[in-house]
Amino acid sequence: MNTEAELTQFGLSEQELRDGLEEELLRAMRAEGDAPTVHAIAHAIARTLERDHLRIAEQLVQSGIRLGPGAH
Repeated sequence: MNTEAELTQFGLSEQELRDGLEEELLRAMRAEGDAPTVHAIAHAIARTLERDHLRIAEQLVQSGIRLGPGAH
């Protein structure tokens, strides 16, 4: 059975966001020559937000909400 915290959690948790952002930033910085460039930071944020949105979409579908063209 789900706990109340699990039922009210929408998207990634704060800890998952922090961990994901850190991992993505380190990965992007390595690709940029170990520098925290604006490009690396933007890449890390975009990838982390994408993971969050995918989690939200998954949660909506599991809740019975249809997504996509023609969904009413």
